Formats: sequence, structure tokens, C-alpha cells
Amino acid sequence: MKKLIYTIALVMIGITASNAQELGKRKAPAREGRDARERVEVRRSERHDKLTSEQRAERAANVMQRRLALTDEQKQKVKEIELTRAKKHEEWRKQDEKAMKSKMKDRKAFMESSRERIERILTEEQRKTLASSREGLKEKMRDHKGKRPDRPSLRTPQPAPSN
Repeated sequence: MKKLIYTIALVMIGITASNAQELGKRKAPAREGRDARERVEVRRSERHDKLTSEQRAERAANVMQRRLALTDEQKQKVKEIELTRAKKHEEWRKQDEKAMKSKMKDRKAFMESSRERIERILTEEQRKTLASSREGLKEKMRDHKGKRPDRPSLRTPQPAPSN
């Protein structure tokens, strides 16, 4: 009888351990259903592929169209702006790192002008939605930055070394 109880307990521990390991692999929330998991898998596969400037611009325009309910004309204009921006980014990535740092002001000015051009295309309601979306993204990035184990958080003070 004792052997039977010990065997059952050992099997249950093994099953629990294997399920716990598999749970970490699944990132998509189960309550959102199969479609959400498929979207996550598509995003993961796209993230690892090298996208062309045109694909990046198309993706950015599609995301903005979904979030802001852009008209087709607005989407086309946003896509053109994003394509110009994506091509500039490719050029900058190819440059030497030192040259990239020295041109940071130019890049910031270009990014700001792109942002302003996009905002001119949008309606007031779309601008508000975009601004709140950007704020949410900034907050998410701040939260995520603090959770990285490989780098110290900029928001939390580091303990002083004890002597």
C-alpha cells in the first residue's frame, strides 16, 4: 500500500513539474482564445525576420489605421512618411556608431518633423488618441526597463558598496 501511495505521489510531482515548465513557454493569454495566440505567434515570427523599409512602413500604417481609424487617404500619406523614415533609419543603422552619436540632434529633428507631418494629417480626435497611445507606450517602456535583470534600473537607487 505504501509503495502505491509513493508511486502515485511521484507521478503527480512529475506531471506538475512538466506542466510548470510548459506553462512558461505559452505567452498568449488562454482566456483570449486561439486567435490571440495565433497573433502572438505571427508577431514573434515577424520580429525575427528582416523586414524591408516598405514592409515596415506598411506595418506602421496598418497599425495606425487600426488604432486611429484612418481614412485610406490618411493611411497612404502616413505610409509615405513612414517609408521615408524607415529608409532614413536603414541609412543610419549602416553608418559607423561614432558617426551615429554625433548626428543625434539631426535624427531627433527629423523624427520630430515626421511626427508633426503625421499629426497634420490627423483629425483632432485622432491626435488625442495617438498622444494617449504614445504616453501609454512610454509608461510601458519605463515599467519594462525597471524589470530587466541584466541592467540596473535607472529609477531605483543602487545600494552603496559596503566596506
